[in-house]
Amino acid sequence: MNLEDIRGVVTVADLGLVGAAADALGISQSALSRRIQRVEQQLGANLFERAGRTLMLNARGSAFVEHARHILRSETAARDAVSRLMDPEHGTVRLDFMHSLGTWLVPDLIKSYRAQHPQVDIRLHQGASRELVERIQRGESDLALVGPKPNAEVGWHLLKLQKLGLAVPEGHWAAQRDSIDLAECAEENFIGMLPGYGTRMLLDSLAEKSGFTPHLVFESMELTTVSGMVAAGLGIALLPLDDPYLQTGNLIPLEPAAYRELGLVWRPGDDAPPIKQFRDFIMSERNKQM
Repeated sequence: MNLEDIRGVVTVADLGLVGAAADALGISQSALSRRIQRVEQQLGANLFERAGRTLMLNARGSAFVEHARHILRSETAARDAVSRLMDPEHGTVRLDFMHSLGTWLVPDLIKSYRAQHPQVDIRLHQGASRELVERIQRGESDLALVGPKPNAEVGWHLLKLQKLGLAVPEGHWAAQRDSIDLAECAEENFIGMLPGYGTRMLLDSLAEKSGFTPHLVFESMELTTVSGMVAAGLGIALLPLDDPYLQTGNLIPLEPAAYRELGLVWRPGDDAPPIKQFRDFIMSERNKQM
């Protein structure tokens, strides 16, 4: 059913006169009459009763117009939503990020961006790396900060490489080492992130290359919790060396060296101005610091 035909019916219902309604819509009376006729033909029912020059809604017309008003309001809201997305200074950006980035990277980026673009509406969501990539692919988010680089059809820009190491508790046999091969720890108890989280995917991948499956005694969604459990002596963990919020005394670099990739992902071709502006800002800011 044509929206302009629906608008014609609602306007006549509001004004009661075809002439006045046609003037309000900027069309001829005959064109408006045809719009009403098309709607009535599609519904298989007359919507108006004539009283002199005035058209009055009948019961069928009243029932239709109640829903027609909702349709027209939804159309207006939809247009407004698209318009909002096209304005880089007042639009909405949905930004997802891994939990471990919520203590340093994301707050720094948002603070810097809002200093330049204070009216942009930034909506945040935390989650596991794999989940965030899937949200991007489904169109539920616009940008996501994840790691490692996903094996998926998404845009990717590397923001940072974090060297990885093994966190061990005080008194551990490797506590005084300058480096460690992950294969040496095949029999150790591990504390790790939950499946689907970036650091967990790295642990599983590196352990597989070293010929073993890590024995997990505790799984978390926060790297700070993992770090704390290591300090408590529950086990050892794979962690980035340069996270400023992980207070781990014995963090030993892996040998051969291994890294966690941190990057930005987005849907290919998604270039709405607010999204592109924020994406370009993140790339430029992090490139300055790499």
